Amino acid sequence: MKINKTKIIVFLSVFLVSAFSTLWVSGVSNIQVLVNGSPTQVAATKINDKVYVDIAALSNLMNIKVSQTNNSISLSNKNDDLIPEIVKGIGSSVVGIIGNIRAEEGNAEGLALGTGIVIKSGGEILTNAHVVKDMTRIAVVLSDGSGYDGRIKYIDEASDLAVVKIDKIGLLPAKFGKASDIIIGKTAIAIGTPLSFQNRNSASVGVISGLNRSIDGFYQYKLIQTDVAINPGNSGGPLVNMAGEVIGVNSITTLNAQGLNYAIPVDTIQFVLDHFYKYGKVRRVSLGAEYEDDSVALYGLPSKTGLKITRVGSGSCAEKYGLKKNDYIYSVNGKAVNTTVDLNEAFKGLLPGGKTKVSIRRDGKTQIIDVVLDELKN
Repeated sequence: MKINKTKIIVFLSVFLVSAFSTLWVSGVSNIQVLVNGSPTQVAATKINDKVYVDIAALSNLMNIKVSQTNNSISLSNKNDDLIPEIVKGIGSSVVGIIGNIRAEEGNAEGLALGTGIVIKSGGEILTNAHVVKDMTRIAVVLSDGSGYDGRIKYIDEASDLAVVKIDKIGLLPAKFGKASDIIIGKTAIAIGTPLSFQNRNSASVGVISGLNRSIDGFYQYKLIQTDVAINPGNSGGPLVNMAGEVIGVNSITTLNAQGLNYAIPVDTIQFVLDHFYKYGKVRRVSLGAEYEDDSVALYGLPSKTGLKITRVGSGSCAEKYGLKKNDYIYSVNGKAVNTTVDLNEAFKGLLPGGKTKVSIRRDGKTQIIDVVLDELKN
């Protein structure tokens, strides 16, 4: 039986697209396609009261697998069908990292392992700083099993990110997603080297459990929470969305709890990489003060108390612009601040020498102070 492909296209467009614009005129080609209420760049054209949608582009956007024969088109959005394709696609961009670690006094040198993500075809690999910082020799094993000596090109312990360089060209860099696409409840996949190098390129699946999580005293920026299984050795590996894009770097697992794991989000990754490639290091700003976190905010409860200044450094920009001990910082450039992690997040897009607006409360009164920020000294 001959199939009318025009009708197939129209049928698919009705069920895959949530809405079109109101431009219902024959031959109109600037019809806007929305998916779940969000605009897309997918092309759609209406001809003779039939709407034609680019199925390939739409299927990529919606993580739908399309199979076509001479007389049929089959679509599937089941995770069982999609996840193997995603794992296969990202697998070539994931590497294992193994190395000797410095021995403590009186002990023999040991081995440590982790995971990395190819970010440049010329042999540059993103991983956690804690994976490689104590390695005296670094070996990188590619997805095809070939091994190369690695060296640290950039490292930033405050963000727990590092770039390792190997002498190899022609690698496949991973694609990175957008922070705005990281949504609680969405499926996520972790690829890594858990526990043993025999488990290299293992995949585990779960969901995004939470966003903007803080771990007091351990990490300076906010994290993605996920129930995806992450074990020692997964550190430095990708957390991937259902489009096969890296949305985080797996970094922290909670040993005394199940399904409570954390990844560095893509916006922090991009911030750090941008600084690595522009400045060779991460340039951070500072007020030159010390702080006391709001205890209510540390427990994750709503708070508008602000971040208390406990000390103002001599000669600092805080002193220069009149900030005082016992002032409360409650926002930076309009971003609410209650903890030092909040402050670090607010400072993330700023450079030393730049002017910023710091809102404070002093003796029950609020004021906004324009401050030219210092550079944080390592």
